[in-house]
Amino acid sequence: MSDQNIYVQALKKDNAELTKQNYDLMKKYIVKTSDPVINDVIDRIFKRHQQGMEKFKRTMADNSKSIPEWIEESIEEKIDDICYMSTLKDRIVEREEKILKENDRLRDELTISELVQGKMTTEIDNLKKETDILKDDLTIKDLEMGKMMNKINELEKQNGKKT
Repeated sequence: MSDQNIYVQALKKDNAELTKQNYDLMKKYIVKTSDPVINDVIDRIFKRHQQGMEKFKRTMADNSKSIPEWIEESIEEKIDDICYMSTLKDRIVEREEKILKENDRLRDELTISELVQGKMTTEIDNLKKETDILKDDLTIKDLEMGKMMNKINELEKQNGKKT
């Protein structure tokens, strides 16, 4: 290895270490934008950069891939992204359908409960009416019974006087 290569490798290592330190400072002092979404994207880009530096030991600018190789990389990433998005869409649609079915089931149960409750309320009202009628009948019977008892008492008194 030539002296120049040793220096280049040392500078790249120093660059990676300085990048990490800079990121740590950014996290510490949170010098970013006022938009949390943009801050999240910045953090993700920086983390991805650090991962790339650890894995490949060079910046993208130092990468010697040809233009067609970069295009192929991009195509592969987009294919992966399409697969991820398609899977997520299927899962979202499936969950949405389950939620809609559950909502329909609950709505049906509520309707049935309301109908049953309405029927029970009607039955209770009818029983109350019947109870009131029976109470009235009993009151009438009690009155008639009272009259009969009075007559019996009168007859017994009369019969007692005769004997």
